[in-house]
Amino acid sequence: MGLRPRGGRGGGPPAPTGPVVHRLPVARPRPGRIGPGEDVLLHTENLVFGTRGVPYHYGFDCGTALLDTVLDEVAGGPVLFVVDRAVLRRHAQPVIDRLRRKVPVHPFVVEAVEQQKRLSLVETLSEYAVERGFDRGGTVVAMGGGLVANIAGLAAALLYRGVRLIHLPTTPIAAFDAVLSLKQAVNLAAGKNLAGAYFQPALIACDLTWLTTIPPREMLTGVAEMAKNVLAVVPDERGRFVTAVAQLDTRPAAALQALWRIGFTAKKPLLARDPHERREALVFEYGHTVGHALEFMSGGVMGHGEAVAWGMLVAAEVSTMLGYLDEAGTEAHYEVVGPLRLPAPTTALDWVDPAALRARLATDNKRGYLAGGAGDVPMVLLQAPGTTVTGPGGLPLTLVPDKMILAALDRVRARDGWAA
Repeated sequence: MGLRPRGGRGGGPPAPTGPVVHRLPVARPRPGRIGPGEDVLLHTENLVFGTRGVPYHYGFDCGTALLDTVLDEVAGGPVLFVVDRAVLRRHAQPVIDRLRRKVPVHPFVVEAVEQQKRLSLVETLSEYAVERGFDRGGTVVAMGGGLVANIAGLAAALLYRGVRLIHLPTTPIAAFDAVLSLKQAVNLAAGKNLAGAYFQPALIACDLTWLTTIPPREMLTGVAEMAKNVLAVVPDERGRFVTAVAQLDTRPAAALQALWRIGFTAKKPLLARDPHERREALVFEYGHTVGHALEFMSGGVMGHGEAVAWGMLVAAEVSTMLGYLDEAGTEAHYEVVGPLRLPAPTTALDWVDPAALRARLATDNKRGYLAGGAGDVPMVLLQAPGTTVTGPGGLPLTLVPDKMILAALDRVRARDGWAA
């Protein structure tokens, strides 16, 4: 089932009485078992931010070799091991045990819910580290999804004005998107990702087998970000994307490596030129203006992936209304988003209050790039898949009246029947 409105209109849907389930399939292979012909090698790619590279080691069922690379990177100092409670026993404990043979390890368990993504948690984590003797020679290791990566990343940036950071992503959103960035941020009462810093990790390492054990909604989140990359950055990867989504339940190793490749291919060249994502790499904000607002208003009931998917459809409708995107480009959005198996828009979006949405849009973290008036919202828009509308200063941003965004949302709502 999808998100179902309860209690009428308001600032967000009430907490669900049961789990929110998306029907995006994914196989659950036993550890150490993959399909015939699947690649089990450990691969290494170099992700360059400006002129500084970060090694990214990845593979499928490659945990032992992967951990060797982590041990090589960890120096003699202590390790602050920040871990999502959901992966502590299944994936993290063997890593912690192995690290403890070499250095002191201080695990810090995080409940990875959106309400926890605040400066107060970063402060608690930092106090915990210092109380246990964590020093400048230490390493912060983040094992979990995007939320854990941001909390740990911001703590690493602040502790002693910067200590070594290693990412071990265990969700698609983290492995394919969140760790492929210098951005480390938390939420404020006014909105998402409004406080943060830029900080570069020393190493990223991911056993894609970890990703096969997550809830379907988290799989949706990672796949939605790859849909964004296909629509906004690498439209030539559309065939690979569609095939990968279709293979998630039958050939998970091939599917996940293909999705990883889409994320890396999209981000690598842009981050090399724009490491702080303040110019051309703002394209990765596609769908996030409305998406972040919906996610924040829902209090985490609507997952990041679903919210960004709706945000991309709204952005496409805005682009069409302004005469930038033709009918074929709009249809491409619905076709690429279709495999995500979203709930029907009349069901998923009925709770959205226009006044509350406008208030959240007014605090979007892209405000200030362009000079606009009250009600003007900076958005990434497309002329065609892979081609952004260029605004003042060459930025891929366009000021859009918030009333037009609400009208575009109504168009998405009215277009029922294409989603599950």
